[in-house]
This record gives sequence, structure tokens and C-alpha cells, in this order.
Amino acid sequence: MEEKEFFREIEHAEMPWGERSIWVPVFYRDTMSVGALFAAPYERLKALLPSTRMHPIRVTPGNGVLSISCMEFRDSDLGPYNEVSISVPFTLDKPTPVFTGSLRKGPKEPYLYIHHLPVTTEIARAAGVEFAGYPKFVASIEFEREAGWVSCCLAEGERHILTLVGRQLDLRDAPRSRSHAFTVRNGRLLRSEMISSERRVGASRDASDLRLELGDHQIAQELKGLEIGRLLGYQYQPEYQSVLTPVIESLAA
Repeated sequence: MEEKEFFREIEHAEMPWGERSIWVPVFYRDTMSVGALFAAPYERLKALLPSTRMHPIRVTPGNGVLSISCMEFRDSDLGPYNEVSISVPFTLDKPTPVFTGSLRKGPKEPYLYIHHLPVTTEIARAAGVEFAGYPKFVASIEFEREAGWVSCCLAEGERHILTLVGRQLDLRDAPRSRSHAFTVRNGRLLRSEMISSERRVGASRDASDLRLELGDHQIAQELKGLEIGRLLGYQYQPEYQSVLTPVIESLAA
């Protein structure tokens, strides 16, 4: 994608970092992603959260939401790399009512606790860990496109973690969006903001448009233990831009 109006007038500073430098905030100039929301038992998701202040979004009396997203960052300030986010959407301090996201609207700017965040390059790992406490590790993340489907296969060494396969859906215009990524470090909750550009998005709640396969890695075993349920929503975003801020808020856990 060409760098257009989305990044205009944003202060973009080069900071020294070890023997090199890094740009802040991080510009992602060309991204493709597939992502899905799944129902999962509320209490099992709550056990993943590092603070009693954090409450999973409650979509039914017994279920919260698990988010799995695969990103192909084709052009960024950290160079090209791939990433998989396994996260839990939540609210801070006040639980949501039952049926949030179905009978009641979900948060316009969701809070996401980042539980696992594998990436494909060492610079993406080191920068994320050092600057914001992201739970990153270097892994194999491979995308394939065939016959109208996009697949993302995540593995560490010889051990398969997961494969997410989504249909390349018909696209509609989508507005600019914001989400808030939370990590934990030294007893503090750290918040960063991701702002994504206007874009074309394919969306579906039809389970026939998405497949999730879990492997034999310990993360896969953890996900199996969550007893992941039905698909709540799937999005295919073939091309967009975004800005990731550094940590902009620190709260007591």
C-alpha cells in the first residue's frame, strides 16, 4: 500500500535502541489479517487474566470471548514479519452484562489482554518485550492462499500450535477503528493503542467460513483445555494500515 493521508502529521520519532534505532509510534504501512472470536467458558478465560480488575466480555451466562488473529505485516517500521495474537477481550473494574456482543452492543474500542503473541523476527520480539512487555516469542508463521481461502499455520520448532483457515469473503467498507492492548509487567497493567485505517473487510458468523485446528504444542494443549466453543465472528482484511503507540498508561494490577 502507498503511504497516504493516514500517517500525515503524526509525529514519528527515531529513538536510539542498543546498537540501532527504532521509530515510535510504529507505523504498519501494509497489513493483511484473518481473525476470529470464539465462545469459551467464562471462568476459564478469567483464570488467564492477571488481575481481578479484569473481567472477560460475557456473551452468555457461562461464556466469554477468546480472540485469535493472524497478521501479515508486509511493510512496517520493524520490517516485514508475521504475528499471531491470542487474547481475551475484557472490561476493567466493572463486569459487562450478560449477552454483551449479541443482545447488547460490545465496547466500541475493545480492551484486549494479550496472552500469547508469537512473531517471526527477533527484532519484532525484542522490541515488543522491551518496550511494552508483550508476551512474544519467535515462531514459524506461514500464510498460504488457495482456492479462495487464506490459511495461517503457527508452529514452534517441530511442534504445531494452530492453523487458522478462513474464506476470502466479499468485502465491504469499514471505518477507522481503535483497540487497546494490555500486558502486565512488574505488577502493573500496561496499555497501548492500535489505530487501524479505513479499509475493506469481509465478515461472517457462519462456521463454514472458518476452521481452527489445534496441534500438540503446550499452547495448543492450553487452548484445548479452554474448551473453545462456537464461532462468534470472523473477519478477513486483505489490506490496511495502522499505528501502534508505545505504552500510554500504567495501572495497578
